[in-house]
Amino acid sequence: MAQKDDPISDARRRFLDAVPKAKQGSETISLGDANGRILAKDLSAALDDPPYSRSIMEGFVLCTADVEGASENHPISLEVAGSILVGQCEAKGLAPGQVLQVTTGSFIPEGPYAVVRAWDVQRTDNKISVSKPAKSHDNIEVQGELRKKGESLFSQGHRITADDIFLLASQGILTVSVAFKPKVALFSSGDEVIPTSEPFRVGAIWDCNAHGLSALIEEAGAEALFQGIAKDDLADFTARLKTALQTTDMAVISGGTAIGGKDFTAALIDAAGTPGTVVNGIPMRSGKPIVLGVVDGKPVVCVAGHPPEAARGFRLFAQAVIAQLMGASVLEGN
Repeated sequence: MAQKDDPISDARRRFLDAVPKAKQGSETISLGDANGRILAKDLSAALDDPPYSRSIMEGFVLCTADVEGASENHPISLEVAGSILVGQCEAKGLAPGQVLQVTTGSFIPEGPYAVVRAWDVQRTDNKISVSKPAKSHDNIEVQGELRKKGESLFSQGHRITADDIFLLASQGILTVSVAFKPKVALFSSGDEVIPTSEPFRVGAIWDCNAHGLSALIEEAGAEALFQGIAKDDLADFTARLKTALQTTDMAVISGGTAIGGKDFTAALIDAAGTPGTVVNGIPMRSGKPIVLGVVDGKPVVCVAGHPPEAARGFRLFAQAVIAQLMGASVLEGN
């Protein structure tokens, strides 16, 4: 729960509480497209990990009973009966008094076996000499010791990372169910704002927010749909915002928060739908331009026109609501 002396957390909580918690639906995608996406369903292990017991180094697999009394003064001689190559799925010829040569990753059969390191034994022709006892499963990665088939891998709401993709691929999980990317209508606003494609002129401001905020929206896991530059006309902007929200899940607006000394974006949100403005200014640096609202169930985040403050406002508020729309288990921006 937000502390009373933390206006940012309090504003974020009030805003998120006003946004419907309904999920945006899901889709099944390939693992190659999953980085950064939010899981729509829990994922469980499809296999034991590791899927079979295997050697973790080069050496010889032996029965531990054969070397119980081994010591420097009384080494035990064992016969090298063959080898287990990487990729083989069985161990032929491993009998009492015998060993099989193995390498890193070699299959190890079930039983009271251990792997002794190649440099810890003396080998002469087809014999090795072992000078100390071995414990069961020494130098062996036992089947299922990391996780068992059916154990939880990740819960619904988890954001998939590149490291997760290593794990999922090793489990043979090549498709995942993820939350749909929210569609975000992005507006820049202000009579002085011009597209970056136009020549610069004194008194104008290039619209760098369209590019930067689009990148932040995509980074947060949503789809940015730039709606152009809105002029300082409340009726026209209201109509454009209402139209954009018909086909998108939320809106982000930069600039236009204090036109002629009036709270333009607060009036804009109130005119577009209900419940309207939820937060109108926050006691923080450049806090007045932060206006947060909900228009007929869809969140609207209004940030400052100054690019560094636009980015800061987005990370503090828009990033969190995008995460909530996707059902993320940890809200971004906290």
